[in-house]
Amino acid sequence: MIEIKGLSKAFGSRIVTKDLNLSVGTGEFLAIIGRSGEGKSVLLKQIIGLLEPDNGEITINGLSLSSLHGREREKIFRECGYVFQFAALLDSLSVFDNVALYHLEHGIKADDIHSLVVEKIKSVGLNPDVLNKFPDELSGGMKKRVGLARTLMMTPKILIYDEPTTGLDPITTRLIHELMKETHIKFNTTTIVISHDVEVFKYASHVAMLHEGKIIFKGEASSIWDCQNPYIYQFIRGLAEGPITHGT
Repeated sequence: MIEIKGLSKAFGSRIVTKDLNLSVGTGEFLAIIGRSGEGKSVLLKQIIGLLEPDNGEITINGLSLSSLHGREREKIFRECGYVFQFAALLDSLSVFDNVALYHLEHGIKADDIHSLVVEKIKSVGLNPDVLNKFPDELSGGMKKRVGLARTLMMTPKILIYDEPTTGLDPITTRLIHELMKETHIKFNTTTIVISHDVEVFKYASHVAMLHEGKIIFKGEASSIWDCQNPYIYQFIRGLAEGPITHGT
């Protein structure tokens, strides 16, 4: 589904991704791990076109992004759903308007999509009575669900989550992980998630580690705790000693 070759991105003198290579298969559930500040979010934003790489190639479903322009490029990105770290809901809009935002902005009447919005709200485990509420009336976990419902309105083939459990308690974190897995299966998506929570390994099919601008490891999530790669071994156990030093 996604093939990345030689991807490089820098902001001034700071190199974020450096000749990075990564393949994500159709239907895969990939968890990307790595230290804070390694550029995981920057990598995701390059995949969906929010940031342009300096060098390298990104291919989605067999089509190279660098060769696409205008409507062709937009069509590819409409198949990619992005769930932001803090849901990125608009405080001045109701839940209904947040979920239906894209369709309303393109001139579709609210009555025409009401049933679709209700369907998506139910699919993320929320009761339709939340549709008239505003974001400041929702818990953190509910906001994440609304953000996912908005993304699902586009029927994406690729779902990308940027640290979806940040700031949530352990119980809500588990519920969000279960929701991600259920959504992955129900909608038959290719899923990529950035997470610092090792519990995500229970739900992902594969794990990749980003370190110093490159993917230094990719393997099956089911065997990650037995992995002897020194970077993986140190990182997932939170060890102070190992090849990952405080200054890197």
